[in-house]
This record gives sequence, structure tokens and C-alpha cells, in this order.
Amino acid sequence: MKLLKAIGVLILLILPVFIFKVPEYVELNDLAIIRGVGLSCQEEKVTLTLKEIIPIKGENGITYQYKYYQGESKDISGAYRKILDKTKKKLYLSKVKFLVTNCKNSDKFFQKFPLEDVKIYHVKKSVIKKLKKTTL
Repeated sequence: MKLLKAIGVLILLILPVFIFKVPEYVELNDLAIIRGVGLSCQEEKVTLTLKEIIPIKGENGITYQYKYYQGESKDISGAYRKILDKTKKKLYLSKVKFLVTNCKNSDKFFQKFPLEDVKIYHVKKSVIKKLKKTTL
């Protein structure tokens, strides 16, 4: 009887793992923390540029370096897929602080990526130059 109760308790403890799944674990080194996004709209194509922030610990404290990922397609989803294909890292977009764009309407971006508290910069010239200058 005790053995039957122990098996029942064990099944009840393991059952939630199968129902809710174990969250996917990602190493911090395999994660690209995206701080800024550049969105450039031309007549037939969209260029999406992501700015990854890389903290470097040194003697003078923490300094930051940046790496850029770029994809080009007819729509935002296609450009994002091209970036995913190029990088081996998992893109982490929850820390995006700003969007630099030359598009008339940036609603398509926020439909694809529902982000909050994002500062939007509208530029007429180079999106890449403004993206590289901006550090929030």
C-alpha cells in the first residue's frame, strides 16, 4: 500500500513537467541582447538592422561594444528571418530601447514585434548612421 502511494505521489510530481513543459534553457553567450532597431523602407524592400549590446568587463568597469545584424526583404518578417538564418545566437528583443526609421508608418514593426517603452527616431537620411550614434 505504501509503495502504491509513493508511486502515486511520484506521478503527481512528474505530471506537471509533461503538461507545462520545461522552459528552454539558453546560455547567456548564445543570446544576442538587442538594444536598438533600424528600419529602412524603400520602394520594393525593407531593411531591418538590429543592434546587439555586448557588455565587456574591464579594469575601468563595464564598457559596451556593439554588433549589427542586417536583413533585407519585401517585408519585415522576411528580413527578420534572414537575420535569424545568419546568426547562431537567439535574438532577445525584450530590451529594445529605440527604433530608428525612415518609414512613414512604423505600425507594421510594432505589429510584428509588440514592444513597450520604445523611443522612435524618424530620420530622412541614413538610418544606419543614427542607429550607430544612438546609445540608450
